[in-house]
Amino acid sequence: MSAKTNSHDRYQQMGMKYFAMPPKFDPESGTTVFEPEAPGYGYWVGGHNAVFDPEAGKFYLFHRVRKPLGKGRGGVCRIAESTDGITFKVIWQASKEQFDAESIEVASLIRDPASGKWRLYVCFEPAGGRGWRIDLVEADSIDKLDAWHHRTVMAPADYGVGSIKDPKVYMIGGLYHAFACVPPRERIVEHPDGSREPIGGDSTALLVSEDGIYWRDFRYVFEPGQGARGEWGQFRARINSVVWLEPMWVAFFDGGEGAYDNYEEWCGVAVSSDLLNWRRVSRNAPWVRSPHGCIRYMDALRVGDELFYYYEYTRADGSHELRVNKVQL
Repeated sequence: MSAKTNSHDRYQQMGMKYFAMPPKFDPESGTTVFEPEAPGYGYWVGGHNAVFDPEAGKFYLFHRVRKPLGKGRGGVCRIAESTDGITFKVIWQASKEQFDAESIEVASLIRDPASGKWRLYVCFEPAGGRGWRIDLVEADSIDKLDAWHHRTVMAPADYGVGSIKDPKVYMIGGLYHAFACVPPRERIVEHPDGSREPIGGDSTALLVSEDGIYWRDFRYVFEPGQGARGEWGQFRARINSVVWLEPMWVAFFDGGEGAYDNYEEWCGVAVSSDLLNWRRVSRNAPWVRSPHGCIRYMDALRVGDELFYYYEYTRADGSHELRVNKVQL
C-alpha cells in the first residue's frame, strides 16, 4: 500500500488478499515537528510518544531534548499539543533535575479510563547511574503534571534485569500493557570452534497490569539473535509501537547490526496475533531508513483511517530531528 492509498483502495487490497500491511512512506518527505538544539552528533530531539484525545480533539506529543554525552545527555522532556497532529506547541516541560536523573529518555502518555487522570510513564537513569527505571507522574490535566512528584512503578531489580526503559503503554482489553526495553537474557554465543559472537543489545519485554500501577506480569516477547546468522537487524530488538491492522498486531522496532548502531538504529516491522509471539517481517533490510543514518523510535498512531508516523530522523550533520508523516490506510 502506498501513501496515496484511500479507504476504497484499502478494501481492494483486501480483495487481493493483502492484510495487516502498514502503508510505507518516504521518510525524507516527512514534516519536521521539532529540531535539535544544535547541529552535530549527539544533539537529538525524539524519544517520543503521541496520543490523540477525541474529547479535546487534540494530539499530545511527549519528546525529550538531548545533548551529547559530555554535555548533559537527556536533560529536558516536553509535551506539546496539536489540532492536526503536525503543527505542535509545547505546553509542558520538565528537567532531569526534577527526577534526580543523569538522563531522561522515552516516556508514554495515556489517560486512565477509570479515573480520567493523565499518566506519564517516564524512564530515566537515576543520578549515580543505578540502572534505568520507569516512574509515574499523574494529574487531572497535562498542564498540571508535576515532575517533582514521581513514583517508581517498574524497577529493574523487581524483574531480575539490569535496567528497564523506553515504555510504550497501551490499554488493551481493559488491561494495561507496556512494552519496555530490557537487556537480553544472553549476550554472547560460543560456537563449537571456540569462537564467540555477540548476540545483541536491546530486548523487549511485555508487562501487564490491571491498574497501571502494579506491574507483576513480565515476560520477554522480542529478542535479538534469534534469526539466521547474518540476518538484518538481529543485534537489536526494541519494539517502539504497535498498531492493530486487521487481523493482526503490527509492531515497529529498532534493529541494528552491532554496537556501532547504538543511537543510529533503523526501523523494522514485525507481526503478531497475540502480542506475545512476534515474527520479523524486515529480515533482509530495514523497513525505512534515513540516507544519513537512523529512523528510530517509530511511534505509529492510528486515528480513524489514518496513520501518523512520528520518528527520530538523522540529518546530514549527524543531529536528529523529530518528524511526522501522515498516510491513509
